[in-house]
Amino acid sequence: MCFKCDGMTDDQYARLVEQNINAHGWTVQHVEADGNRNPSFAYTLGLSLRGHPELITFGCHPYPAYRALEPLALAVLAGRRFDEGHDLSDLYAGRPELLRVPDSTTHLFLANDLFRRPGQPPIPALQLVWPTRLQPMAELLDLPSHDGDV
Repeated sequence: MCFKCDGMTDDQYARLVEQNINAHGWTVQHVEADGNRNPSFAYTLGLSLRGHPELITFGCHPYPAYRALEPLALAVLAGRRFDEGHDLSDLYAGRPELLRVPDSTTHLFLANDLFRRPGQPPIPALQLVWPTRLQPMAELLDLPSHDGDV
């Protein structure tokens, strides 16, 4: 479901996001693929309010993306902090890695719109990367796979 496609205004959507963050501490923004050149991606909203980089992952449908980001986001809400290269083996099978995103303005549009202060650098972000394409993300997360899931 796309709230914006269904006629929700930017202000209404921002309020919905803020309500989700207030209720749960975080939420996920999914962006559909734009042809073969730009894959779908999803990122967290709300972790930067706790002094932690937002998280982003590429190439998956909304539910697998949420499930991929959820263990890290919940760990952040519980007080853990992550950075590039941190061991994630207690949270995931398949040995995913975190990489620093050099400029989050290219993908974390809403995070920067909502949380970035004028004159400040882009919101920090970490990309969750799965090291192999041989095992789909849905399988690593024990989810039913859909065509096109990574």
